[in-house]
This record gives sequence, C-alpha cells and structure tokens, in this order.
Amino acid sequence: MRRPKKRQLSVFLLSFLDIMAGGFGAVVLIFLIVDHNTVKTVETATQQQLAQVRLLDWEQKQGEERLADIRERVGILKLQIADARERVENLELEVDEKLEEVEEVERQALDQSETVVQLQSEIETDETELERIQRLIQSRDPSTIEIAGQGDRQYLTGLFLGGNRIVIALDSSASMLHDSIVNVLILRSHDVEAQLNSKKWIQAVDIVEWLVANVPRESQMQVAKYDKDATLLVDDGDWHDATDGPALVKTIDLLRNSPPANGTDLQSLFRLIGKMDPLPDNVFLITDGLPTLDDSNASRRRTTIKGVDRERLFLRALGDLPAGITVNVILLPFEGDPWAAGYYWALAHNTSGTFMTPSKDWP
Repeated sequence: MRRPKKRQLSVFLLSFLDIMAGGFGAVVLIFLIVDHNTVKTVETATQQQLAQVRLLDWEQKQGEERLADIRERVGILKLQIADARERVENLELEVDEKLEEVEEVERQALDQSETVVQLQSEIETDETELERIQRLIQSRDPSTIEIAGQGDRQYLTGLFLGGNRIVIALDSSASMLHDSIVNVLILRSHDVEAQLNSKKWIQAVDIVEWLVANVPRESQMQVAKYDKDATLLVDDGDWHDATDGPALVKTIDLLRNSPPANGTDLQSLFRLIGKMDPLPDNVFLITDGLPTLDDSNASRRRTTIKGVDRERLFLRALGDLPAGITVNVILLPFEGDPWAAGYYWALAHNTSGTFMTPSKDWP
C-alpha cells in the first residue's frame, strides 16, 4: 500500500496567526486598562447641561410673562397720564372761565356803583308816592262790610267801582264747582258740603264779598245770581243802599250756603237787569264761560252743547242787554271753552267796562 504524503507546514502562516492573536490580546488588554468612569463623567456632565438649559428656558418664560405684565401696566399708566392731562386742561379752562366771570362781575359792580345815586333817587320817589297812596287810603270811607280772615290782600285790579246803581251778578251754574269738566261731574255727585267747599266756588263768593265791601258808600246796589234762572238776592229785589251792611251780609251768607247747579242762562240775567227800575249804570259779571241755556225749551232739554251753539246763545243774550250799561267781566278759568275770553273781552270793551281773569288767591 502506498503511503500518503505528509502535509508540509508553512512558516509564514504560523507567524500571521501569532500576530493576529497578539493584536487581539492587546486590544483586550487596552479595553481592560481603559477607565470606565470617564463615560459616566461625560453622561453626568450632559445631564447637568440639560438641567441648566431647562432652567434657562423656565427663566426666559418667566421673564417674558413679567415683561408682558410690565408692558400692560405701562399701557395703563399711559392712559391714566392722558386722562390726568385732559383733566388738567379742563380745570385750566374752568379756571379761565371763572376768572372771566369774576372780571365781568367786577365790571358790573363798577357799573352798578355808578347808578347808586339814580337808584336812591328812584327809591325816594317811590317812598313819596307810597306816602301819597297811604294818605289817600286813610282818607277813604270805611268799607261797606267787614271782610274777616282775609288780611290785606286787596290787589290793585283796575276795576272802576263807581256808579250810582251797581249790580253784582254771579254765575251759579254747576261749572263753578271746578276748573275741569271731569271734576265738575265728580263734585256734582258729592254731597252739598263738598260742593260748598269747592275752591272755585269759595273764590267766586269771595269776589262778590270784596266788591260789596268796596263799592262807594253813596251808591245803591243789588246782588244777583243766575244759572237756569236769574234772581235778585238782597231782600225784596229793590235797590239797596251800599251802607245797608246787615242785608248785604245776609246775601253773602245765602251764597255761601247755596251750591252751584244747573246750566248757564245769560239771557235770563240780562232780561232781569232790563226790568230793574231805574236801570243800573255799572254791572260786575262774575262767570267762567259762555252760556249753555236760553229761554227756549229746546235748549233746556239738551244734555250737551257744542261750542258754536254757546257762541250763538251768547250773541242772542246780548240782544236783551239794555243800552248804556257798563259791564265789567271777571272771568274764572274753565277748560273746554276757549272762545269765552274773547267774547267777554269784547263785551267789556264795547260797554266801556273792564275785563280781568284773577289769580287763584284773589281777592
């Protein structure tokens, strides 16, 4: 049998393996020698840096929030400063205006001081006139009757109280209860005491009393009332002397105890005056509006009346007024009768009389 050939070893191959093994061992030895704490140190340093970065980010965020807050406060302060400047400017304008007013007052004071002498002269003239009026009042005859509880409120009226024969005629219709139609209707449903206490009716009777107290003592007089009919009130209806105080006081008491009622028939009053003998020369008519009735049955059956019809009744009544008689009209207020003032003014003007609408506290 043939023997196999022996394998020959290569010196070069053995040396290469030795080199490789030695190199690997060197690497292992270096790995073992290297200090692993260095890696840990690097990781620790990196974490600290991240923490510092996060801290800086938080501080930056806080700084930005504080900056926004500061900016907002600065804006508010700017607005407050602007408002304060505006107020200061307004105050400065007000101060300037006040200074101008003070200067104007000072100028007026100077002007007034220049007229003091003139004012003193006017005061002396007024005092002289007042003394003259007081002497004239003291020289007058005493009133026909005494008016109690009224003080001294006899205002200057412009009425001419003269005349030889004077008639005082009072409208005693239901409208004399109040100034408004609604309240008249309400008072008409009340008792007699409430009607007698009506302010308007009390004023109307007070006017009659004032006229009676201030007519000339040498005159003759009569008092009449009219609603749907006209009546003379002083005793038997004849002329009475103005000095007959008891009869006149009795007449005033009669009026104060007779409440106003019914409609207004001015024609019946003028016809009654036309029957007086002798005729009056001065009539004082106290009313609050145009008539609502005449002597015809048709008008007395009516429950309502238009303004045009009231004007027609007034003009018809004028036909029964005797000529030559002065009529003075005292017109009290009443709503819903706007033409009354014009017609009664024309009546007073055409008869040379006086027309007036008194205040609520007269006489």
